[in-house]
Amino acid sequence: MTSGKISALIKLGVLCLGEPSPGPDAAPDPGPHALSTRAPLSRFENPAYQYPFEDPSIPAFVRYPPDASLESLLGATRTMVFLGAADTPQLRLCLSRPDVVALIFEPDLAVFETFADAVGPARLHAGGAFCFVGRARTFDPALQDQLPGALFRQGTPAILSTGRIERDHPAWGAEVADSLETLHYRHCLYPLSSQHRVRSHPLRPITRDLLYDQQLHAYQNLDAFLTCPDIAPLAGGLSGHTAIVAAAGPDLGEQLDFLRRNRDRAVILCVNNALKPLAEATISPHFVVINDTSIASGRVFSHIPAMADTALVAHCLSNLGGDRFGATYLFGEFMPELFGTRPELDAHGSVITAAFSLAAHLGCARCVFVGGQLASPDPWRLGYAKGSLNHGQAAPVRPLMDRHPQLCPVKIPSGDTLYTTLNFKDAALWLAETIRLSGMECVNTSRASILYGQGIRHDPDPALPDLPAGRNVASLIRRTRIRPDALRPDPARVREFVHGEVARWSAVRDTAQTLLALDGPPLLAAGMAALARFDADNTTFLVERFEDFDTRRFHGLVFGADPIGRAAGLRDYFAHLRDMAGELLAALEQAGG
Repeated sequence: MTSGKISALIKLGVLCLGEPSPGPDAAPDPGPHALSTRAPLSRFENPAYQYPFEDPSIPAFVRYPPDASLESLLGATRTMVFLGAADTPQLRLCLSRPDVVALIFEPDLAVFETFADAVGPARLHAGGAFCFVGRARTFDPALQDQLPGALFRQGTPAILSTGRIERDHPAWGAEVADSLETLHYRHCLYPLSSQHRVRSHPLRPITRDLLYDQQLHAYQNLDAFLTCPDIAPLAGGLSGHTAIVAAAGPDLGEQLDFLRRNRDRAVILCVNNALKPLAEATISPHFVVINDTSIASGRVFSHIPAMADTALVAHCLSNLGGDRFGATYLFGEFMPELFGTRPELDAHGSVITAAFSLAAHLGCARCVFVGGQLASPDPWRLGYAKGSLNHGQAAPVRPLMDRHPQLCPVKIPSGDTLYTTLNFKDAALWLAETIRLSGMECVNTSRASILYGQGIRHDPDPALPDLPAGRNVASLIRRTRIRPDALRPDPARVREFVHGEVARWSAVRDTAQTLLALDGPPLLAAGMAALARFDADNTTFLVERFEDFDTRRFHGLVFGADPIGRAAGLRDYFAHLRDMAGELLAALEQAGG
């Protein structure tokens, strides 16, 4: 195949080239393709999420048996992955199926050229194939940006490999499979186990919009929506600076002197979980970043003193820490038709990703990660910095079991093995790929970290340059800390919104009180009618997150056959609803409702 044909395949969107990983020779791969014997990453997911639906026969993900036939695989998924560019019957069958997407990965460009000559560019294009030649984490755009979530939601991808790949390219094949399985987790498993859905099991269709935590914070933050600027004025404000991202990994305590020595040479961006150890060491970061909108994530703010020299950069539906910070900048949206649009900070899986995105937004030229480990040497428990709210004792020593509840092992460049959650493994992939393509110079001061890759070097004590002349953090915050009047929402419309929300939750509370006074058939009839309304308008989703409400227990009772159990389930629901409405009304009252 000529280089012109390679160029044509690239232009057709069939082929993407990364850094090649040539083998001992460029001989054609004879095949065949067989199901990979690699143990899937999903073994480290909680088994409860494999069958989360009301119908227990429907899996959220599949672990294919080693002897699965090609026909059975095609019955379970429409995404087939082929490691090794070989013209095999298995691949040709998939290329003949218009409902199947074939992802073909090959380490050696010369082998791919021979393969493409044999199969023909036209067949590859017509067969819906997408080909990738090179190492998994060298493509531009990155795999995570090229492969859409819908591809993984067609069924758990089946990964087939040739003997040549298993023999001559085991590390290359493992990296490809690991990347794809991590992306499958991102799109298919994480939505079930993440904060947004961890207490809202997919047992029946309901409207899912804001969490209770987010609704509560929205009301508590109404004044901030009027007065606090968004992050737009910060864009490029620290061009050329060095950013230090202080995260809550165990190594943070060893780097406190580094932070003190370099506070005047860099802008310190502290994630919310790392703030308490810094405050106890009397280190004031320039910015604190919080993107988690849960109630739990904001509890750290009750453990710190006022920090007038520190600005908070927060998702608009997060806890904003009261009056502890000298300035607050918001990102993300809530009711943009009323409160206006705001820029976002790209983030995924961990607040450390939002902190890096803030460094990029500020225009920083380099970024140093302190405590950015996302892993632990303990197979049973993640490690956190001493003094952080998540810090705890090491788990008791016990034999490894290579599946949940053991954490997922990750071999790092030093040759050591660390352990992490699938969520942090995914966050590390997202961040490493984002850094690789950003062009920003990055340093990780922790050797014991799963944040590594192109563009990230390890240095426990990097020498930082002096600040660029004429720019400093204090002056940037001083001139941008107040939201311009022209960008503020209309106060009259905000008051109207608050009054409407007070009326809404007063009516919900009254309905719950009325239904709790009923019993027997009247409760079942009126309660189920009210439940249908609340399922449709997001109220049920709010209740599912409130206090100790147990969605699975509630569903089993209310949709069971026993009328006594159904009534008990409804009473539990409406008692939680009554109390939740009271909490939301209290927040609105404090906001001026």
